[in-house]
Amino acid sequence: MAVQETSPGTGASPPGPAATAPPGEPSTAQLLKGIADDATTLVRQEILLARQEVTEGLTSAAKASVLLAVAGVLALYALCFGLFTIAVAIGGPDWLGFLVVTIVLFLVVAVLGLIGQRRLKAAKVAPEKARAELRETAAELREEIRWGRQQQQPQEK
Repeated sequence: MAVQETSPGTGASPPGPAATAPPGEPSTAQLLKGIADDATTLVRQEILLARQEVTEGLTSAAKASVLLAVAGVLALYALCFGLFTIAVAIGGPDWLGFLVVTIVLFLVVAVLGLIGQRRLKAAKVAPEKARAELRETAAELREEIRWGRQQQQPQEK
C-alpha cells in the first residue's frame, strides 16, 4: 500500500471528509482500494482452486469408469465362455478347461467391479475446499468493510 506524502508549507485545512491521514498512515480511500484489490486477487485464486478440484474429481471418476467398463467387457467375455462351456460340456471332456477360464474371468470381473465401484463412490466432483475458502474470504471481507466504514465515520463528524 502506498503512503500519502504531505508537502510542507501547505495551509492546514479544516478536518472533514477530504482530510488527509496522519503522516506514515495510508488514507481510508487507499485502505479500501487495497481491500478491493485483495478481494479481486482472492476471488481469482478461489476460482482457480475450484477449477483444479473439479478437474481432479473428474479425473478420478473417469479412471473408475474405465475400470467399470473393463469389468463389463470381461463379463461379456465370461458369459461367452460360459455359454461355450455349456455347449462343449454336452459333447465331451473339453468343457473342463473352458469352465476354469470362465470361473477365473468371473473372479476378475468381480474384483474390478468392486474396485471401480469404491473409487467411483470416493470421487468428489464438487469443489468443497474452494467453497469453504470462499465462505471464509467473504466473512473476512465483510469484516474489513465494516472496519473501513468505522474508520471513515470519525472523519465525517
